[in-house]
Amino acid sequence: MTPAERLGGLAATPDVIPTDLPPAPDPVAAILDPGTTLVVAEGSAAIGALARAFDVTLVLRDDPGGIAGAIGAAVTQAAPPIIAAARPGARIREIRIHRIALPLRDLYVSAMYLTDKQTRTLVEMHLDDGSIGWGETNGTPDCAARVTANAKDWIGRCAVADRAALRRKFARIGFDNRHGRNGLAAFSAVDLAAWDAAARHLHVPFAAMLGAEQATRPLPIACPLPAAVPGRVVTPAELATHMADTANATRVADLAEHIAKAWGVSAFKYKSAASGAAWDLAALGALRQRLPHARLRIDPNGAYSTEAARRLCVAAEPLGIEFFEDPTDGLEGAARLAAQLRTPLATNMSIIAPEHLAARYRRGAGPNVVLGDLYYWGGVAGLRDMVSVARHCGLTPALHSFYETGIGTAANIHIAAALDLDTPHPMDCGWPLLAADIVAPDALLVQDGHIHPPQGMGLGIVPDPARLAALSTAEVVMLR
Repeated sequence: MTPAERLGGLAATPDVIPTDLPPAPDPVAAILDPGTTLVVAEGSAAIGALARAFDVTLVLRDDPGGIAGAIGAAVTQAAPPIIAAARPGARIREIRIHRIALPLRDLYVSAMYLTDKQTRTLVEMHLDDGSIGWGETNGTPDCAARVTANAKDWIGRCAVADRAALRRKFARIGFDNRHGRNGLAAFSAVDLAAWDAAARHLHVPFAAMLGAEQATRPLPIACPLPAAVPGRVVTPAELATHMADTANATRVADLAEHIAKAWGVSAFKYKSAASGAAWDLAALGALRQRLPHARLRIDPNGAYSTEAARRLCVAAEPLGIEFFEDPTDGLEGAARLAAQLRTPLATNMSIIAPEHLAARYRRGAGPNVVLGDLYYWGGVAGLRDMVSVARHCGLTPALHSFYETGIGTAANIHIAAALDLDTPHPMDCGWPLLAADIVAPDALLVQDGHIHPPQGMGLGIVPDPARLAALSTAEVVMLR
């Protein structure tokens, strides 16, 4: 596999910018310098994402691998672009789009949701050589419609050589994406399917597409906990009655103990409903009492004001919280809050685009942990680039997850293993808490708080047709 193939081929013919400037001794420092608009460097894909995030023109003095056109860099002199040629058999001949609903073992309660199921959209991509790749994203009707619209552009293209070009066609810059988070999430499903199909076509594991070897080591996981455990499906009014008695908060600890015993999990994300500090502190206190050595996170989804978040976080700090995830909304509020806490802040809401990383770097305060996923960051390359930029900015990237099928979970495993996203913070994972899935219960092994990567080419996992059909909620859309 060539560097250009790993990057997805030619996104666009690179601009030619003649310059006598020598390569920067430290191109990263040059890019981070607020007075810089152009940086000359030797051929390297590593700093391409950083240059794009900080709106700096990167000029490659030497580009023997032909990567400039894949990473959005310019060159100093015109030359025939070295591109990843379309491979025989890698043409995308058919795409099928499935919509499903995943039942949950327990009612999910948070500041944003009250549900006993999770809807997902799946992409099944067929290549001429018979390789089949799978992708996944959110299951809302708007997102599913965008998946279908997006997938049409991929028919007839090469899963190996055209991924970068199709990413650029979707949105050359953020403003080109006219459908917000739904647009990014929809693109990510088709993009993931293409990466999986390309890996299977090339007979390599998915992690190899990111420059790593086969993912073999088990990865530590953090499981989500609902804000409350009423024990049945309830209405919002019934939930409010249940949560009016803080003694009921101990049921969250009961559930955590069950998860710890069943799968050995020792890291948990408590999903606050932002109903008030009294309930949250009661739940966190019960969790700490029952699981004295567990990692505990709390995520109110930005629903508290900065002052309410400050009071909650200050009161919770003695419990030994791993990080506070989005206790309040926005970078400004997070920066003000961070100044008054010892515990790190994390986010998957206030930093969800490259320019947000640049703003966080310039602000000098705010969330230290950037939780990324395929859906918010618009696919594999978008998430990979976020990881690189975050580290250059002195931030810690980690993997965000919700309730994905075995397909999305396998992708998270490969990405976390290839990009070292399981340390220092275990990766989010809700897969053990599904009551049913499109893959068999033994398709992924969760043991001693770790999830084991599936082995084989591509993602190493495929849906079971009968299970997929049983969870289907709509007719399959077929594109040729």
